[in-house]
Amino acid sequence: MAADHVVLFPFNGQGHFAPFRCLAALVRRCRPDARVTVVATVDAAESIRAHLDQDAIAVHVLPFSPADVSLRLIDLFLASESLRPAFHHFIAGLRRSDPRANVHIVADMFLAWTADVARGDPAVTHSVLLTTGGYGSALYFSLWNSVPLVPDDDECVRLPSFQDIRVHRSQLTDHLATADGGDEWSTFIHRQVAAFSRADALLVNAAEKLEPKGLSMLRQSLNNVPIFPVGPLLRAASSSSLQETTSRSPILAWLDKQPPGSVLYVSFGSQYTISASQAMELAMGLEKSGHKFVWVVQPAADMNGSESPSSGLPDGFAERMEVAGRGLVVQCWAPQVEILAHPATGAFLTHCGWNSAQESLAAGVPMVGWPLSAEQFYNAKLLVEEMGVCVELARSTAAAVTRDEVLEAVDRVLGETSGVRAMMMRKAAEMKKVIDATRDNDDEYSSLGVTRRFLDMMARTSSVMGTTISGISGEAQGRPGRPKRGMKPNPLNTEELIMVQELKI
Repeated sequence: MAADHVVLFPFNGQGHFAPFRCLAALVRRCRPDARVTVVATVDAAESIRAHLDQDAIAVHVLPFSPADVSLRLIDLFLASESLRPAFHHFIAGLRRSDPRANVHIVADMFLAWTADVARGDPAVTHSVLLTTGGYGSALYFSLWNSVPLVPDDDECVRLPSFQDIRVHRSQLTDHLATADGGDEWSTFIHRQVAAFSRADALLVNAAEKLEPKGLSMLRQSLNNVPIFPVGPLLRAASSSSLQETTSRSPILAWLDKQPPGSVLYVSFGSQYTISASQAMELAMGLEKSGHKFVWVVQPAADMNGSESPSSGLPDGFAERMEVAGRGLVVQCWAPQVEILAHPATGAFLTHCGWNSAQESLAAGVPMVGWPLSAEQFYNAKLLVEEMGVCVELARSTAAAVTRDEVLEAVDRVLGETSGVRAMMMRKAAEMKKVIDATRDNDDEYSSLGVTRRFLDMMARTSSVMGTTISGISGEAQGRPGRPKRGMKPNPLNTEELIMVQELKI
């Protein structure tokens, strides 16, 4: 029997590359004999190659030349559909070169069209990776399935699927709040959700014991699709990595001189940032608080076209803080995993992107949340209301934040007399233990164990399809060339239900 070929296809964004790189490494650990290929566009290929074991994992490049390089996010989503012919040609080539090998496609949640490539060939399976967590994904996609949204008198939206959860108007992006079901955002997201229900499996960047409620919500929404929580898909900060990075990072060298748990790390990720006026209030609040900080400032406009917040900083602020030994303001790449793992880091002011949130939890670091877009609002809701490891400062780039609000939030997570700080540190430490066990162990709940079960199921799915496809026409099965979902064997459903019940005890 030929070795299987696993094809991983992330959406073209830094927040999507990182989980797929980690998944590629997990697949290699589970199936050393499998061939693993990451599919990327020309502009993303080098970034992906730089963080992969190129001897074990290949990168296949697809041509991609959108007409407008200054695309809105929705334009980039829609433009990615032009990759369909090239991707289909690539998969067909794999099948021709080795007809005995099964091909398992794992595509990004925003690349639903890849499901069509798997149709008609029983040796090709198609799964979707949610690069976000269970709770954030369940709320985000349920909201889109419920448009147009009608807030009540308290400006809150209730979802038919999750009646106990209220979402405030301030937790909706403008394009979600104004969606009517026929707009470009609605039609695009609805195509993605429809593809989830046709997938052979749904992988989630979360751990069962870290996110039991969120994963239960996802299973409720997609009760026919096997769900595999393969996360957290994170890069670890090893001791050797920390030493090597310290030698070339002035940020870590500065942190080495600070007392344990005394520094607030501030970063809004690689794609979004706050406005210049918000940056002014944040800067004045940090200065007024008296606490030490490292602030990584986005050097360019963000995905929403907002200007760099550096233009809003008070005159001489960065220089004044550095000379006084109070803080660093940097406009360069920062080793975030190592910063969060550093003993001096006591809290993280974050946009609540899921990668950043999990990196903070993995380091046992409490958070100050300032979500800006997409499912970040629901990640913050999870971190505040369910996990108790975060205080929320503001929402979106439209929030009117004051320096006193900044001071109050920072004091709550770093103040020596703050009862909130002690509670959050305890809960963050508990989350760290859960993540450590998920990453380090090889049991049924670990990333390695769940990934292995997923690959086993894909191998069985291909085998069953190969033996049944000749006897049942694609039209009769309701899916061209593939069995109906209800007819497909799913030996893991009972096991997964038992796991969920155990977690509720």
